[in-house]
This record gives sequence, structure tokens and C-alpha cells, in this order.
Amino acid sequence: MSEKCLIVIPARYGSQRFPGKVLAKLAGKPVIQRVWEAATATGLGDVRVATEDQRVFDFLKSIGAAAVMTSPDCKSGTDRIYEASRGTDADYIINIQGDEPFMTAETLKKAFSKLKNSPSCQIGTACVKLEGEDINNPNCVKIAMNAEGQALYFSRCPIPYHHPLSEITWTFPYYLHLGFYIYRREALAKFVSLPQSPLEKLERLEQLRALENGMKICVAEVEPLGPSIDTPEDLKAAEEYILNRK
Repeated sequence: MSEKCLIVIPARYGSQRFPGKVLAKLAGKPVIQRVWEAATATGLGDVRVATEDQRVFDFLKSIGAAAVMTSPDCKSGTDRIYEASRGTDADYIINIQGDEPFMTAETLKKAFSKLKNSPSCQIGTACVKLEGEDINNPNCVKIAMNAEGQALYFSRCPIPYHHPLSEITWTFPYYLHLGFYIYRREALAKFVSLPQSPLEKLERLEQLRALENGMKICVAEVEPLGPSIDTPEDLKAAEEYILNRK
């Protein structure tokens, strides 16, 4: 990539569904350490971790990670990465969530290429096909997209609805949103200047703020990653994933 990228990992200690999850041990290492190591291994740019908690900050410093203390009043992870990215000259800011320990360079590069080749879009992200019981899991965010792979809506509900009388109900896939974003610098500045939107508050999905304000998000379909860590149960699933991968 010739453009300069900065990777920022928001690592909020006060997660409502799993408080302290970023410091929870995953196969002997805190989750945030695994995320930081995965981000660093991509080689796509400098990596910073943004947190509101001194415990997380101190741990990151102890492993040599570049850590930034951000305001506890940040209303979303994107607000936190904007605060952490100020003063840099990066053309693109990549937001990898602090609960995605299995992120890969291939995934980020494909999403970056999709954004770079979609000049009408301001934000890039990715998805994978979704099957089974996770379709009804509200922690698994679903995407509806148009023919060009641009997001129409994100929801914790199964979307689009598969009507039993539709001739494509049994062949049309659901798609799972992978929790990262690539922002053009000016798009990130615009996003954080906007107030929280009604749908964002309703579904507790910050990307809906962008869609409600006319910003376009392009979505690359990629290979599945390991599980993200939203709940203690996810941590157990991630432990099993690591064991099976070995």
C-alpha cells in the first residue's frame, strides 16, 4: 500500500456485555495482546491502542505496545480512534476492534482494495457468509447489501427477511459483519462530528450513524476469521478455535 495507514485498536475496559474482556486471558494471553499482535503482524502501518482505563494502558506499555489514553466520555469506538489518531498524517485510519484476536492482513487488504476502488464510498469493511444458529444471535451483526457490495443496512436481527414464498429464500445467504472499519481521513472527521443517530441508539450499532447521514460503506466478502470476543462464552469458543487450529 502506497497510502499511509494507521491502525488504531479501541480497547475499552468497561464493556457492558463482558466487563474487562480486553484483559481476559485467551490461551494464556490477554485478548488485547492477541489483537495487538495480529494487527502488528499485518504490516499495514503503525499500530496504536486507545483505552480509557489505566489498567489496560499499563499492561499495553508493559508489552511494548503504543498506547494512548482517551476520554472515558467517548460514545463509540470510532470516537475513541479519532481521538487517538489526531496529530497523525495517515491517509486511512483502520479501526480493528479490541475483541478481534484473529484478524489477518489478507482480510484488511481486501477491504482496503474494495474501498480504494470505490471512490463514492467513504468507509470500508468486510463480511462473511453466515449460517446456523448465529443468524438469530443478536451479537452477530448482519448486513444487507446492494449489487455493488455497498451496505444498505446493518442489524442485530436477521436481514434481509427470507420470505417463505420467495423463490430465492433457500439460496440467498445471510452475511455477518466483521467488526472493523477503514476510514478515509476526511470521512472519519465527518463521522465523529455527527451526533448519535436514532437507529444507532436503537440497535447500538455505530455504523448506522454513517448510513443515516448519507455516508457510503463498501463491504468486501472475505474468508471467515476466528471468533470475536463479545461474551464469556465467546472466550471459550476462541479457546477451542485455537486448540483446533493447532
